[in-house]
Amino acid sequence: MIVHINGWPGVGKRTVGEVLCKKLNARFIHNHLLHDVAIVCAGLSSADRWDLYDTVQRAAYATLARRPRAEVFVMTNALCTASSREQVAWRQVVELAMARNVPLVPIVLETTAEENIRRLQSPERLGNKMTDPSLLREFMTADTIQRPDVPELLVLDASALAPEQAAERICSHLDTIRAGLRPATPQHLRML
Repeated sequence: MIVHINGWPGVGKRTVGEVLCKKLNARFIHNHLLHDVAIVCAGLSSADRWDLYDTVQRAAYATLARRPRAEVFVMTNALCTASSREQVAWRQVVELAMARNVPLVPIVLETTAEENIRRLQSPERLGNKMTDPSLLREFMTADTIQRPDVPELLVLDASALAPEQAAERICSHLDTIRAGLRPATPQHLRML
């Protein structure tokens, strides 16, 4: 199974994902794991960054595709609807799940805009993650987070939830849908 947590920068994907991985005994593939290699090696504003990211991502996904089906992955990202790059990124997650012949459970993590901005500015984010609230507001105004049109989708408002509570809600959702889970299909590419 792949549990994919999507949401705006600062919403708590990585923090919730870490807790969820412990509960599920899962491998954690967070978006910065792949992005940071490209940013550190090529630089944030270099044109080479995206070429390197694509190379790292292809190699990582090829390796992940060969992992045993019983191994659970928790993945995170901030994928929006308007960006063709982000549409391709979701397609690659779906293709990874299909190559492994495992279920793909999309989770959209949300908070109020005020809470998202508060979390975005937390000291833990300094130095390697977005912390600029005006940039986040710009993203939120211009775009929306991807929501796959599949019955496995969980949209979770984590505004008032601690990471442990959010992870527990995701586990409850997985327990509820477990009997009906089937391997991912191209249906996962359709968005609400």
